[in-house]
Amino acid sequence: MLSRYVGCNGVAMTSTSLPSHHGGTPPSGILSTSPLNSGEMHSDASNLMYNGEKETDAVDAEVPDNKYIQPPEQTLQGKQEKTPLRARIRILLIDDHDVVRKGMYTILSEEEDFEVVGQANNGNEAIALARQLKPDIILLDIFLGKTNGLDLSQQIQRASADTRIVIFTGVSDQDYLFRAMRIGVHGYLQKSLPLDDVLAALRAVYNGERVLGEPHAITQVLAEFSRLTKEQERSRSGLTDLEIELVRLAAEGRSNKEIASRQFWSEVTVKRKMQDIYRKLQATDRAQAVAEAMRMGLI
Repeated sequence: MLSRYVGCNGVAMTSTSLPSHHGGTPPSGILSTSPLNSGEMHSDASNLMYNGEKETDAVDAEVPDNKYIQPPEQTLQGKQEKTPLRARIRILLIDDHDVVRKGMYTILSEEEDFEVVGQANNGNEAIALARQLKPDIILLDIFLGKTNGLDLSQQIQRASADTRIVIFTGVSDQDYLFRAMRIGVHGYLQKSLPLDDVLAALRAVYNGERVLGEPHAITQVLAEFSRLTKEQERSRSGLTDLEIELVRLAAEGRSNKEIASRQFWSEVTVKRKMQDIYRKLQATDRAQAVAEAMRMGLI
């Protein structure tokens, strides 16, 4: 294969075209070689000097003959490819504590993929900037003086619908957490979280995920979800709390007589109430009623 060497005088030479005092091989000063592809073979061949028969059209530079430069790396297309720039995540900071807000500004500004586009320390400024800047993410404290950050979240959602809101708070309160989830915020982070966790959470929110910062918050949300699911299933089944208790006793293997004794009813009353339960659960007997109640998470 023909290999091209580029000297610092601009002349391209093959190993056979080097001056005879080099012994027909490239001197040790050459840094690298690059094989000619078929397209280069045709175009360069006319400009190469073979045994002194043909000279190149290149202009010699005034540098010593024994110096060589390294040719630039090329892609298959012959041009250097550039890595596309990554989009920066545009952040609006809203916090009435200057230390926290300015601290987050400094931290985020040091990250290549974040850009803090604005800061606010009260609700009116926050809404105005959200409407004007349309940031990707708003990092929002719950308490802004007299303004509640969760109330503000709903106003921001109307002012900039595509902006994702992440609550950033020092308060661990179950009621605030559940309300934030119902409002539809994309993240709920505690200020006590490690910095790397906060940054990772913001990147996840930008990519469309919803995040909770601490394990206990996840546990609280899952427990509330389970409770709401059971309430929804109970409402769908039409069973009362008392009827669910009767199904639970039946699941424990209690007979009608035992249930009647426990509830201070007659067996006839227990049979009638069990028939009502079968009808609501669309079951034909006690075993089927128990199985359906378990499937629905009622017991």
